[in-house]
Amino acid sequence: MSLKPRVLFLDAYDSFSNNIIALLEAQCNVLVTKVYIDAVIPDFDEFLTAFAAIVCGPGPGHPTCLKDVGLFKDVWALPDDSIIPVLGICLGFQSLAHELGASVVCLPQPRHGIGTCVTTSSTSIFEDLPEIQTVQYHSLHAVLPDDTGTGLMDARLWKSSAFCPDLQPLAWDFSGQAGMDSKFQKNPHAILMAIKHKGKPFYGIQFHPESICSDHSAQLVVANWWRSSLEWLSYNRPTRLVQKDTVNLDRFRPLVHESNLESGGNGQMTRSASPASTWSSVSSAMTPDSSHETHEDYPKLVSATLPIGALTIPSICNALDLSNDECIILDSEMRQLPQLGVSSIIGMVLPHTKKITYSIGAKNVKLQQGGKEELVDLDDYGSNIFSFIKAFMFKYKIVTNVNRAFCGGLMGYITYEAGLETIGVPVPACPGGPDICFAFIQHSILIDHKQHTVHIQFLQVNEDNYDADSWVTKTASILEDLSKQNVKYSLNIQPQKFAQAIERRTLPTESEYKAKITHCQKEISAGNSYELCLTDQTSISLGGDISSWDMFVDLRQLNPAPFAAYVRLGPLTLLSTSPERFMNWSRFQMSSKGLDSSEPELFSTCQFRPIKGTVRKDHVGPDGTVHRVTRPEATEILKTQKEQAENLMIVDLIRHDLYGVCRDVCVEGLMVVEEYESVFQLVSVIEGKLYKSTHLTPPTPDETSGIDCLAASLPPGSMTGAPKRRSCQLLREIENEKPRSVYSGVLGYICVSGKGDFSVVIRSIYKWDSSGADHSTWKIGAGGAITTLSTQEDEWEEMLTKLQSTYRLFGSK
Repeated sequence: MSLKPRVLFLDAYDSFSNNIIALLEAQCNVLVTKVYIDAVIPDFDEFLTAFAAIVCGPGPGHPTCLKDVGLFKDVWALPDDSIIPVLGICLGFQSLAHELGASVVCLPQPRHGIGTCVTTSSTSIFEDLPEIQTVQYHSLHAVLPDDTGTGLMDARLWKSSAFCPDLQPLAWDFSGQAGMDSKFQKNPHAILMAIKHKGKPFYGIQFHPESICSDHSAQLVVANWWRSSLEWLSYNRPTRLVQKDTVNLDRFRPLVHESNLESGGNGQMTRSASPASTWSSVSSAMTPDSSHETHEDYPKLVSATLPIGALTIPSICNALDLSNDECIILDSEMRQLPQLGVSSIIGMVLPHTKKITYSIGAKNVKLQQGGKEELVDLDDYGSNIFSFIKAFMFKYKIVTNVNRAFCGGLMGYITYEAGLETIGVPVPACPGGPDICFAFIQHSILIDHKQHTVHIQFLQVNEDNYDADSWVTKTASILEDLSKQNVKYSLNIQPQKFAQAIERRTLPTESEYKAKITHCQKEISAGNSYELCLTDQTSISLGGDISSWDMFVDLRQLNPAPFAAYVRLGPLTLLSTSPERFMNWSRFQMSSKGLDSSEPELFSTCQFRPIKGTVRKDHVGPDGTVHRVTRPEATEILKTQKEQAENLMIVDLIRHDLYGVCRDVCVEGLMVVEEYESVFQLVSVIEGKLYKSTHLTPPTPDETSGIDCLAASLPPGSMTGAPKRRSCQLLREIENEKPRSVYSGVLGYICVSGKGDFSVVIRSIYKWDSSGADHSTWKIGAGGAITTLSTQEDEWEEMLTKLQSTYRLFGSK
């Protein structure tokens, strides 16, 4: 039973809310309950008796729009005998300021992801904090009726006025032009940053103390607010300080979201040497999870290992004639970076391979195998496709001491629109094929680029009658012979061949794309978004007999990438040279503290690697000369406020996504420059940990896993902007409701050992072969993040740079 007081967090559908909740729990030692601003609460006063304080969070929109602030208005209207301490952040601050008589208007130049120095009164919640370094995310600002905006640190700026007698200013941003991008010179020299109500325990701050780039002094403001709240509560509402977990919230349970922050076996491996071969075979007994019923012939990984020799992805696929059949190839061979591109996986989709397919809005999921189809009612899984996937994988869950990236499991894709469904943005189902499609891969080849080995693998499950040893032996023998031939697959790039096959093409027009940029910036200026990741698509129709496999082999040469992929799955053909990992997660392992603990814990690490910020290597000058941009030059460009702000917004968004599922969220790498074939990119690395007790008996399909983190983070934040939900709604309109389809979605695998790894589908070409679709039409998506600092010319050039990475396959520049 906890003695911690409860704090109510009113969420305005922002993408930083969970970061604030984590900060509250760390700085204030409280329990946080989240309720969305549009929740219908019949007796709000009674509901609030469970809480010691309220935080009105940030979000898109304007404080005068009721649908944007919702319950905030009810908080300010509470009768005196029901009020409790309140902290408004960003939109919550603006709502309080408006309630107290201030005007809230658009900044001439919005500030999103911008770090500044805030000057305080050194009083109240800013005691002993004369200045704080913090991050701002706002297009609007509160203006006091007699605010001259002269920028002078005039004593009048710190006093209440006759027009706003209850509003006491506590902090201002006087940064003006100092250190700011030239565009910010349009803004007032004094921007109100914090206020308090003179007669009630209501406070507001415009800045974001939870941002990863806000310093510790900004976080202390939250601690100071709570200290002030405790003092007020001890005199006015002492019973609120002893709230226990037994507080009766059951009546309101469907409305609340409690913070989660409070909240294997030993397989035997035998080896036997084959006298006729240099490869070793392994039949690894994989211990199924003890929680579910198994048969005597529990799942086994039957595999053979041989040196890589002269083997390559193309030569393996050619030798096994895989390019003409369904298959999923995750190819890191051409571009290996530290911690990336360590392994490549060839997953074979055979006639008897199980497939899971789902279309947006469907009430069932399709299970296909051997020409047969079964419809499974999703009502049994909470109407959630990801709950079904968790249950499906739980059936095959194993614990193994074979430390490989992939042993078998689900491989496939999730479209961008399927991600929109998870955040409540209504869209129609994909017209070309299923929005989610996974194949349960039992036959696979794993290439370990670090160890220079090849593993031929068959995952044998209970119901299999397949002769695994025969297939593994035969395949290993073919590849062993091939590895000694030292004959590589032809690598002749054929752009002219593909160019000659083009029958028609449709590319984004400069005028239309720039008009969309203008639309994005208008929405940002109005406070409806911080950043919008705008995209457009190119269509190319090919005639003649063009091999998609030949296209991929050339593309991987032209644009080497750590997350390249060749996918033929159902009606989809996808050729990807993605540089971006969306997320991966490790299998559960014992935590270091768990080794000495009476209650040992297992943990799994979830990692995201968003890319935001791009510099093209070849810069064409006005006179047509080409300058090759160096890494130091690219680094300087990527240090600009625009590029850093783009990346920071997505880092903070992903931290929010992770905090919704994980604990111990941290940023392992912030805005690191990485080099690729045609561009330099700004990359960050964010991690969170999932924990579970070893005493859970028995485990169930409902236990938290990396699949929960995957579902909670879609669609990829680097392809949406922030706040995610409102930004996606706006982008649907701005992009004329054209489906992005598999572009901007994710591709990867979920292993039976508990691991998973997904990339963002960018720098890719795809087509659908299905009834009603043009079988010869390929699509290429490209775009970029639009912020208040974007220029139309730069954003148009960035989109073309990304498009060119794959479009040049057709000999086009």
